Amino acid sequence: MTAYVLLTEDQNYFVEYLIGELVLSNSISEAMKFNDEGVALRFKQMLHTSCKLVTSVNTYIG
Repeated sequence: MTAYVLLTEDQNYFVEYLIGELVLSNSISEAMKFNDEGVALRFKQMLHTSCKLVTSVNTYIG
């Protein structure tokens, strides 16, 4: 099954954003996985708007 993860410019993966707390990790195993590319893209935009975080959407095959 193909999933999608968000990767920052610093090569960290997005883990979660909850109550204003942004959590990143350098481990892909901790990354939040999205089953739908459209949802990942919308989340990417939300993180850019609310946190000024620049990410890319990358394919994760696990």
